[in-house]
Amino acid sequence: MTELPVLVVGGGPAGVAAAVALAEAGLRVLLIEQRDQLGGAIHRQPAVGAPQIWRGPARHRRNWAELASRLEHVAERIELRTSTVFLGIDGAGRFLFDDRMAGRVFARPVRAAIVAVGAVEKIAPFEGWELPGVMSAGGAQVLLKETGRPPEGPIVVAGSGPLLLAVAAQLARAGNPPLAVLERGRPWHKPKALARLMTAGPQLAEAAAYAAALALKRVPYRSGSEVLGVSETGQGLTIRVRAGSAESLLQARHLLIHDGLEPNRAGIPLPAPGAEVPVLLAGDGREILGADAAILDGQRAASAVLSRLGHAASAAPLEAALSKARSFQLALAEALRSKATPPTPQTMLCRCEGRRYADFAALPADASAREIRLMGRFGLGACQGRFCGPMLAELRGEALPSASPPRWPLRPVSLAALANFSIDQTET
Repeated sequence: MTELPVLVVGGGPAGVAAAVALAEAGLRVLLIEQRDQLGGAIHRQPAVGAPQIWRGPARHRRNWAELASRLEHVAERIELRTSTVFLGIDGAGRFLFDDRMAGRVFARPVRAAIVAVGAVEKIAPFEGWELPGVMSAGGAQVLLKETGRPPEGPIVVAGSGPLLLAVAAQLARAGNPPLAVLERGRPWHKPKALARLMTAGPQLAEAAAYAAALALKRVPYRSGSEVLGVSETGQGLTIRVRAGSAESLLQARHLLIHDGLEPNRAGIPLPAPGAEVPVLLAGDGREILGADAAILDGQRAASAVLSRLGHAASAAPLEAALSKARSFQLALAEALRSKATPPTPQTMLCRCEGRRYADFAALPADASAREIRLMGRFGLGACQGRFCGPMLAELRGEALPSASPPRWPLRPVSLAALANFSIDQTET
């Protein structure tokens, strides 16, 4: 009987690192990636025919080149399925996938699974964030990588987090430097946190390179600055900004917003530790530790699977490096820690259903997650709460549990593909 593979979901640094480590240990691997090529968000490749104007830091390119080389050497033990989406685990314990190119759903039995689906962006809602011309900084970065072209017209980058600096620098290098970078936090007021960050050589050098790119184009970086609201004008967007007690207006065509990252765990099935088929998280989908640590965390997850399957393996050597990355992220979070201004009654929270903060505030204070969904109609739209859920949790001051246990499909799938699925399509 052919040995069942270990499933790895996600073709970014963590997923590829896990797949390579498992294959190098002699196991069969099924590597699933929803896009048409590997790389994840950080190594996103240009679309066919688009120029490649974006080049990441040299160490990231070296890390990816090394992973690609190792992947090539064990390719015979890795079954790579691109343009394929992991849908979840059905009631019979089958792992289900949607082959987008073939338009069919299929199932596969596996020995174990590593889910490395990365992170999702957060935003702190304000009036007008849903307007055309406002988009997430991460989304703009992906478009820049895929198309080779920055958004046209004046741009403002705002929110909080290191991604603001990176995206602004990449826009500047692409020929459209932002009018300003507005960081809500006040890192210069956190000397202890900054001192801890100074010990991180590679990340510090990367930040310095981004700052130099902005300085060259004379792009101001304004800390302690927050967007209070946005409105449409004939010229694009009018952005109301507060810095301390002073307010001002900026005119731009695009506003790129970002307020940090969180692990992408929406609906991810996690069986009990003693489950017959173990499922582990890896990379930013487990913990936000950065691109360098994502590779190490993929290797850690692979070591855990190998140990569970009776192979000699230990993740201990990786833990020290992961701990160092964790300390860096904690210091970074402390340096940029700030509290967003509470939303106004007219602030949109659930864009799918058009529900605003006033609708949320009108619900009973002790409303359950189910009542928030059904009575308030929050999280009932296309994203099923993946975007507005974290906002509501932040406003409630506590986690907002899902309305039901994780269930498939985790991602949208055509009804035709589902209707045509049968147990006979379980592959071996």
